[in-house]
Amino acid sequence: MKKIFALVLAIAMVATFAACGEPATAEYKLGMGISVSLDSSADATAEKNATAQADATVATVVMDADGKIVAADLDCAQTKVQVKDGKIVDIDKVDLRTKKEKKEDYAMKGASPIGKEWYEQAAAFVEKMIGKTVADIEAIATEEKNGHQVATDADLYAACTMDITAFKAAFIAACKDDQAKTFTAAEGFKLGLDVETNVAGSTDAGEKNATAQLYSTFGAIVVDADGKTIAAIVDEIQPKVEVDNAGKIAAKTFVNTKRSLKEDYNMVKFSPEGTCIAEWYVQAADLTDYIAEKAMTADEIKAIATADTRNDGYMRPTDADLAAKCTMQIAGYQAVLANAIGVAK
Repeated sequence: MKKIFALVLAIAMVATFAACGEPATAEYKLGMGISVSLDSSADATAEKNATAQADATVATVVMDADGKIVAADLDCAQTKVQVKDGKIVDIDKVDLRTKKEKKEDYAMKGASPIGKEWYEQAAAFVEKMIGKTVADIEAIATEEKNGHQVATDADLYAACTMDITAFKAAFIAACKDDQAKTFTAAEGFKLGLDVETNVAGSTDAGEKNATAQLYSTFGAIVVDADGKTIAAIVDEIQPKVEVDNAGKIAAKTFVNTKRSLKEDYNMVKFSPEGTCIAEWYVQAADLTDYIAEKAMTADEIKAIATADTRNDGYMRPTDADLAAKCTMQIAGYQAVLANAIGVAK
């Protein structure tokens, strides 16, 4: 009897050790949301040039099976282009860093009631969102203070005294992301977020008004403890602000992100016949799925081979499996996802 008991105990111990050696996994969703405003664009004055400005606030969340946020990040690409007498001013000197990347250079601390920079308050806001559902975030009340909509909750306001309108909008959009990526992972995964902005396509006035192109690419990525991709999302915005020769804002154009526009982005429609295999959002999803399926590291993402396969100046993927699904130029998406892994936590 003792021998039987000992055998049963030994089997139980082996089973326990085996279970301990296999970390438990669970199902999650990765979502991204972007809130864009061009409202801070301003006409020229006697003292200042006209300013074309885009404020793109991005949130990324990982939610568990109950819809509770278990990981999140937040940033804002605040891009400003100056226009004088119909000409773009010092395009090569435009600061393309996000608010989080600027850190103390954003220089908000002196005006902050709590003496905290933007990146510090944004991090505190993110921390307060952990454990919340989308309904909880929608229920966050605000009130007007000095022209800003700030949190009425004393605990949240003590950590973040900034206007949180765009923060809420981006988080709600991320939680409701209808193209969220479902994945299974063990505890210990990391979430990264990166934003890369390009204003090089801005043009001086000619037959048309001067136009500031305030384009940004966004990447959110989940990696395991070894930095291998589990899930990823990319998105892009293409806001444009026109300024006339008198220094007046003539037009502000932005509809939605490429991913949110879906078929309305019309990439297939406006591409040469037979050259575009699917809409942007479909190809972008296929690209990120390819990266996740191969569990790529940052270096491997950057090393995805491309070539000008059509002699049209666009560097497209050369891997047969990827090229069958994604015929877009992907350098910007490679960069933003690799960079996101670099800051994942």
